[in-house]
Amino acid sequence: MQKEEVIIEKSGIREDLLSWNIKEVVALAENYDEAFHIVKELLRDKNPIVKTNALQVIKEMIKRGTLDRRKVTEVVEDIVELAKDKDERVSLKAIEVLNLLLEKEELDENQYELVTDALMDIIKRGAPLLSEYASEGLGKAGAKVLKLARKLIGWLFSLIKSSKDRQVQSAAIAALTEMAARTEDKRIFNEIFDNMADLLDHIDPYIQERALLALDRMLSRAEILTKRNKIKAMKKIREISNDVRLASKASLILEKLEKISGEEEEILTKQELKKKLEISEYGPDDVERLLDAGKTDIVAELAKIDPIVMSMILEMLHSDDPVRRMDALWVLSKVTSQLTPTDAYSVLPVLAEFLKSRNPWARKTAAETMADIYSLYPGTAQFFTSLLDVLLRSSRDADVEGALELIFSLQHRLPTPEFEMAMVSILSDLLRRKETRAVTLRFMAREAQRLMDFDYEGLIQLENALKEIYGDEGGKYDNIIASLIDLIEDLIKLKKKESGSLGQL
Repeated sequence: MQKEEVIIEKSGIREDLLSWNIKEVVALAENYDEAFHIVKELLRDKNPIVKTNALQVIKEMIKRGTLDRRKVTEVVEDIVELAKDKDERVSLKAIEVLNLLLEKEELDENQYELVTDALMDIIKRGAPLLSEYASEGLGKAGAKVLKLARKLIGWLFSLIKSSKDRQVQSAAIAALTEMAARTEDKRIFNEIFDNMADLLDHIDPYIQERALLALDRMLSRAEILTKRNKIKAMKKIREISNDVRLASKASLILEKLEKISGEEEEILTKQELKKKLEISEYGPDDVERLLDAGKTDIVAELAKIDPIVMSMILEMLHSDDPVRRMDALWVLSKVTSQLTPTDAYSVLPVLAEFLKSRNPWARKTAAETMADIYSLYPGTAQFFTSLLDVLLRSSRDADVEGALELIFSLQHRLPTPEFEMAMVSILSDLLRRKETRAVTLRFMAREAQRLMDFDYEGLIQLENALKEIYGDEGGKYDNIIASLIDLIEDLIKLKKKESGSLGQL
């Protein structure tokens, strides 16, 4: 039987890309060199949609294993150029393709150099979102090629210490953490761990916290950690354990290190020993059964050490079964520090849906998880800004509560004066709006302990906003307003006293 003749035209393929007919173009590019070369040409098209979808075709071919070495060589320079494109959609897609190339394909020395130099440049520029995706690619490259790892480790740690841009510092830490999580070389792993522990001495609390989170993720590979590094990390973590902001996370990581080092092995409870044995017995095939049995803590431990289990949890967030979605949310909240940039960005939309839930636990857990993601990847700020804008404009109680949960969680994780002033402004506006007043007052009363996170100026402004609405609507909410004012006045006195004590030192 004669093979059906296929007419391949640049105009037709371009039209398919504009119409998002990706599968059809992938099929042509895989089977006909002429079609592949047209896709390559269209990487230079003027239309960003055409370029983005041409990149998607290349990405699909890499996933399917149909982009051979010859074709990689033909397109790699074009993809690197597109990573610098002025349209963020195009540059982001190009970085995704480069990351996948680094993970799935074997490049020659010059190609590795070309790709990593491009990713390093993106990190150096500190572009939100782009730099975080670039960090994932650098981590993969360093884990794969020993020669590159040595170059990247020195460069990235130098960048963390020399840069004043938190976006740059964050991306550099993310790249190093990804490299440590993937490398099979014990020396590379321990070199990264050693230098990361040194960052606990950094003067910036943000860098200290990011270093702690990185060490936490690396402890999932404790079997290749040297005794020297265990002792060093414990010493440095003990030194910062009195810092209020870092104390909780520091104590948890210190506990892990002490158990790994065997210092507390003799006082492990029967329950702890049983749990350690249980985790070693399970794998991805057991996840559903473990969740059914209510053993979400074991699933969380598995997700930290097994990428397949982590992928399963991320997929379960979209399950039709509401119980499974809640299970997945609980597990995710326990393994946030293990998320790659790609994973972190992928879960934000579903977490935003949880934030609108009528279930208070789901809203609170989603908000805390999102705040953790923001502290890991500040490039997510644009997503949070857009989300809060939508939620705060809503008159639906669950939406407003979701927004309040998120801003309180963000303020707790990132207690800066600028953020606090913005938060006080939002609260004051919600209190003045009659349609959002009741839900805001209920939330503030229920979460009154969180007001302790505010500084003196913030408390004064909140008190004034509450006094402004006292007696409104026939005194409908005066009891709750009066209680909040009394609490805030007590906190103001406490802050004054603390300030006076510090002034006498």
